[in-house]
Amino acid sequence: MTATQNGPQVSGSNSVSGNGNNEAKKIRKFEAMIIILVGIIGGGFAGVVRRAMDHASYYEAISTGVVAAIALCGFIFGVVRYIRGQS
Repeated sequence: MTATQNGPQVSGSNSVSGNGNNEAKKIRKFEAMIIILVGIIGGGFAGVVRRAMDHASYYEAISTGVVAAIALCGFIFGVVRYIRGQS
């Protein structure tokens, strides 16, 4: 009454596909859209705060928001890729 197993794979985890890429480590389109949306909202918030607190011009507030949105998206993508690379 012994059962054989194919390997030490944990149940529920994604297996390695034929070309060697692990599908669990990829950022999916849905996750990417959520990250970009969070970046845009964060950038808009940064622009509004810069305009309200610093009494900056609209150009300065918009440029701050764009830079903040790009930086926030890049930071979140980097964190997600790092966390997925650890597993």
